[in-house]
Amino acid sequence: MDWNQKYAARDTPWEKGAPAPPLVEWLQTRQLLGGNVLVPGCGYGHDVRAIASADSTAKVIGLDISPLAIERADAFPKVGEEEYRLGDLFNLPEELLGKFDWAFEHTCFCAINPDRRSGYVRAIADSLAPRGFLLAIFYLNPWDPGDEPPGGGPPFPVSTAELDQLFGVAFDKVAEMNPRSAFPGREGREVVWLLRKK
Repeated sequence: MDWNQKYAARDTPWEKGAPAPPLVEWLQTRQLLGGNVLVPGCGYGHDVRAIASADSTAKVIGLDISPLAIERADAFPKVGEEEYRLGDLFNLPEELLGKFDWAFEHTCFCAINPDRRSGYVRAIADSLAPRGFLLAIFYLNPWDPGDEPPGGGPPFPVSTAELDQLFGVAFDKVAEMNPRSAFPGREGREVVWLLRKK
């Protein structure tokens, strides 16, 4: 997938112009994400800014493989200690390995090819400090039966059984939330997990 070409063509159905409603709900009702925070596949940085504005002490890095996404994220006014970096989660530079207290996942996991999912789990675990946290909004059912896009995605669906198997290798589940809020069309199709690195 040429993600930069997608951004250049503005073929970005995942770009909603606002932070993920389940993230906003979590920040308002559960727990802030503090310290050093990584947001892979950050796009235009709406989730990054939501995390940074909720906790002024958080140092949030939005990472994306698309130069255009990073350029457009950087064009937004700063709200806190956030920054954006061009990079590949599967090839993090040495200075980012083991650096983060938190990672936040939303629509990155479901966009990568399913055969790379175990690599994604390893990459997130490698980015986190010992006992670091992953807050993840997993998009379980991205389309109705019969509406599956040609080629099967992205986004690619996932089951909670697969999530348990994949993430159980490196993480313990701390909490789960069925969000009350969602972008239109995603109602009842997402689950929020708080995971802690083993």
